[in-house]
Amino acid sequence: MNRSSERLDIKEWISAIVVYIVLAVAAAMLFYDSLAAALVFAPGFLLFIKYVKKIRTRKREEQLTLEFLRCLSSVSTSLSAGISPENAFAAAASDMEKMYGSRSVMKKELDTLNLQTATGTGLADALFDLAARIGIADVYDFAVVFSVAREKGANLGSVIARCVGIMEQKTEAETEASVLIRSKQYEQRIMCIIPPGIIAYLRLSSAGFIRVLYHNSLGIVVMSVCLLVYVFAIWLSERIGDIRV
Repeated sequence: MNRSSERLDIKEWISAIVVYIVLAVAAAMLFYDSLAAALVFAPGFLLFIKYVKKIRTRKREEQLTLEFLRCLSSVSTSLSAGISPENAFAAAASDMEKMYGSRSVMKKELDTLNLQTATGTGLADALFDLAARIGIADVYDFAVVFSVAREKGANLGSVIARCVGIMEQKTEAETEASVLIRSKQYEQRIMCIIPPGIIAYLRLSSAGFIRVLYHNSLGIVVMSVCLLVYVFAIWLSERIGDIRV
């Protein structure tokens, strides 16, 4: 995987910092009734930012896979019209810009690929280089199929059309599975709000009832255990729901 895919821009960093500060302050007030306790959670930001990068990388992979599928559809159409593979990928770059805009990652990657082929690099080698840059398994698999097909003199138009068909079936299956999985994840995340919601409710409506849990050693230990169990439950539920098709 290209590690640059995990880099966050300045807006994403600011958003992550703000969200984590809000979560840390909320946890400090709910579980310890102390803003100073939020400082204890500072090291946890490293785990939080790792999670944010993971989510960002997954979304990027899904978007790039979709764009690559559209790219291959464009290439297949061009090949059917008798255009050479190199020119078909050049035309696909233009199509990517029309569909996704000039800031499309796939459009930029195709520009690099087309520059390589224009300067003498074989198309198969350029495709392998593309796969290495973006780190998407489907792109590497296609590069292997394309390389073998061209070496054997197969009909590239029919080969690419077949690849497009397989990828579309896979994408459709992944979409159907994602709908089911994400609906359950949504329910799980709603459930995660309930424990701190109960604590907040008790603090507002019956502060004296839980006052014993704050500002004393035993209460700190009890609330710390509750917080650890709560965080572990969230982590475990996310792991269970983290299913890749």
